[in-house]
Amino acid sequence: MKKTLSLKEIFQGKITRLGIEEIILAATGLQKQFSKINIRLINRILYTTLINNTPTIAIVSLRVLSKFCAKQDNILKDNFVFLILAESSTIPADLKNLPAGLDVTVAASKYDEHYLKSLLKELIREKFQETVFVHGVLLEAEGKGILITGASGIGKTTAALKTAAKDYYWVADDIAVIKKNKHGELIAAGHKKISNYLHTEATGIIPVVNLLKPERIKKSTKLVAVVEVEKTTKYDAPVIIEGGKYILGKKLICFHINIPSTGYFNENLLVKAITQLS
Repeated sequence: MKKTLSLKEIFQGKITRLGIEEIILAATGLQKQFSKINIRLINRILYTTLINNTPTIAIVSLRVLSKFCAKQDNILKDNFVFLILAESSTIPADLKNLPAGLDVTVAASKYDEHYLKSLLKELIREKFQETVFVHGVLLEAEGKGILITGASGIGKTTAALKTAAKDYYWVADDIAVIKKNKHGELIAAGHKKISNYLHTEATGIIPVVNLLKPERIKKSTKLVAVVEVEKTTKYDAPVIIEGGKYILGKKLICFHINIPSTGYFNENLLVKAITQLS
């Protein structure tokens, strides 16, 4: 059975994330339900209208916005259910007065069209497929999946490697693919194209088996906690703050580790956080 969602469910809590600064709701609000929805970037105006029977969220590029407003007949012909104007803080008057029967929500976002497209693709994947992609390193400690996030070069991969070589298990580097199973648990794995590789400044991109024994490597893990690493000038020594983080609607334990601006994340800090989890 296909999953059916309303626009309200799709955009719930995501308006700010999309950089939306003004929004005018359709006559029915965001109540329409869909089992499939397209994302289309409009960065040029066609003389002929594309045949489109699938409900579509359209991103209108700033450089064609005036022409788009002048050709509102295209809005009538296309199956648009949501228009997002890129790099715009306000909605033009022409789009504020769409025919009442059109039932299209219009919004203005401060973000450019390409960033908006990536955000919307991620949002649709999350809502319909219950899958998210997160930049980070995955390992398993005592049967618990741990996702380590933070800026590149902060020490995530090196710290995880050192612990996986001893007591824990390596799962993935760079991209964590997180899905919700039928029991509501979050299952995390590496991206299929790069799951067998890792990257460090010292080694570059190499197969994981070059550094770890096969028995220290797992394909996936049940995710229960997140370790967020951030450099800051606020503290002179590392500080671990325990809290919570939601992924796909499920609350996980989250350890936020503040590193002095001249320092790096290391094996000892990772083990300390995992010990608190235990």
